[in-house]
Amino acid sequence: MAARSESAKHPGDEPQQRKVLLSVDDDLKTRMKWTIEHTRARTGITTQQMFIRVAIEDLCLKLEKQYNGGKPFPKPADARTR
Repeated sequence: MAARSESAKHPGDEPQQRKVLLSVDDDLKTRMKWTIEHTRARTGITTQQMFIRVAIEDLCLKLEKQYNGGKPFPKPADARTR
């Protein structure tokens, strides 16, 4: 389970949480549930929420490494706030 170190976060970023509604196909949700059940003792991932957070973090780290020298991407210049 990958976790971003404090030094890898953007300066001045405060940890905040925002609720996100996520729709996934039934097959993918079932696959996630079974994966959690079969691997919880080895990964420490015990909930679907934790699984999704780790998956997002891991993919961000992978793409940052692949496309941005391992650094977090900056905020896009034309980013809209929601």
